[in-house]
Amino acid sequence: MEIYLFIALVFMYILTVMMLPKRAQKKIWTSAYIVSFAITCVAIFFIRSYAKDMLMQAGELNWYYILYVFGAISTILGAINLWMYKKGVIALFSAADDDDDNDEDA
Repeated sequence: MEIYLFIALVFMYILTVMMLPKRAQKKIWTSAYIVSFAITCVAIFFIRSYAKDMLMQAGELNWYYILYVFGAISTILGAINLWMYKKGVIALFSAADDDDDNDEDA
């Protein structure tokens, strides 16, 4: 299933590159990152908080534990990146749209 998701996202990215201006592309893909980041945070919180109610304990996840660790690491790195680039993200969503394809900050 992950392969299909990867192929679909690459296809959507190619479509947005061909059809949308750079600013709209940045808004779409930054929004997608922020939403997936938030969902990852909620999922990790859910796994840690309600592990006893689930079928598997957090310690019994075997190779899923590696995914959990990398999910936690990506959550922390995502928070750091959002903090480092907060002015750019705020400017991206608050500035007026211009349909110029001449972005110097790309």
